[in-house]
Amino acid sequence: MTEIEALALAMAVEGPVAYTLVRLARWPSRGAVHAGFASVVATAVTHPQFWAGALWAYRHFSYWQSILVGEAIVVLIEALLIAWMGQLSLRHAMQISLLANLASYAMGLLVIGW
Repeated sequence: MTEIEALALAMAVEGPVAYTLVRLARWPSRGAVHAGFASVVATAVTHPQFWAGALWAYRHFSYWQSILVGEAIVVLIEALLIAWMGQLSLRHAMQISLLANLASYAMGLLVIGW
């Protein structure tokens, strides 16, 4: 999978996950649509740095060390962006970011047949 394909897949998965979570939970925010778009924007911001960092990390650490540390950083940064853009509490934004990233990672594994 290329970087742009991975980015498109991540945005296609993470936006709807954020939208659905905020809509179903009815968390105070700018609204579910804003949360979905905030998640897409946050993914677009973090993905290029994560991709470059992962390529470097794979040469120096195990796959799982690279993924876990990289994803933890991404979840935190995306949560901060989602909280700010969607006017959500940081706790709710962290939940969105974690679930959205888990969903897009799982979908990526399915797509590549892993």
